[in-house]
Amino acid sequence: MHITRPQHRPPRDMNCPMLQVSDGCTHGKCKFCDIYTGIPFRPSPMEEIVEDIDEIAKTATALTRRIYLTGGNPFALPNAKLIEIFDAVEERIPTVNSYGGFCRITDIARKTDEELAELAARGVNDLAIGAESGDDEVLAFMCKDQTAADLVEQSARMHAAGIEFTMFYLAGLAGAGKGQQNALASAAAFSASAPQTILIVTLTPTKTWPLAEDIASGAWVPATEVETAEEIRTFIAHLSCKTRIICSHDSDVIRFDGMLPGDQEKMLQLMDYRIPKINEKAARLMREMIHKATF
Repeated sequence: MHITRPQHRPPRDMNCPMLQVSDGCTHGKCKFCDIYTGIPFRPSPMEEIVEDIDEIAKTATALTRRIYLTGGNPFALPNAKLIEIFDAVEERIPTVNSYGGFCRITDIARKTDEELAELAARGVNDLAIGAESGDDEVLAFMCKDQTAADLVEQSARMHAAGIEFTMFYLAGLAGAGKGQQNALASAAAFSASAPQTILIVTLTPTKTWPLAEDIASGAWVPATEVETAEEIRTFIAHLSCKTRIICSHDSDVIRFDGMLPGDQEKMLQLMDYRIPKINEKAARLMREMIHKATF
């Protein structure tokens, strides 16, 4: 299998086959990512893709119905290329009828409404969108190349096309003293976007991220463990969309899973109970050990 870099997948896709269809990221400038630093975006040769499909087909069963496309943002590929890949998959594994993968909001913006509808018709669903924040100041500082308005606009287009999606919220991204502002702005943008699922991940800076330079210079100061937990609480408290919340990444100090609006109050009660019990030093050490972090 041609998997050239470590791959990250949301919980739904942890057990489905991965198919690398591209390498690199079309953006590659986010300060909180180093996976594709210096790696130019390139489509995988069709010969490699077919080889990998044949490899997947050897162990495919009647339950092999979804393929997770990998690369920094594989849906930046033109629709014609994606359809060619889908045809090759379904020719060899007829049970497959669904495709997912990471996708940038800018990838959606570059596709027409007709192209989005075409992808939906071919089974593209539950895309993993790295929204991260709905605070324009934070997004600009982190070089994310998108705004809160972009999130809302392109989400509406995905809904119209029939494409469900998951959004990531990166708690702590704003840095010390700005968590509440980030939570409120993000809750507004995410509520308007109404993703099927929101995955909450706590930012854990590593030594190889571009952000490390900002930490060293003092331009960005990490929030405390308690401040970040309080940010997550505020974010959830102000969400007004119907969605599933998954806060269970190994970086998350308080972990839970539930549906909004039904479980919203229970989530807040859990956080109110757990936040005063956070051991700042132990929580930070845990995340440093797991992620080889630099704070």
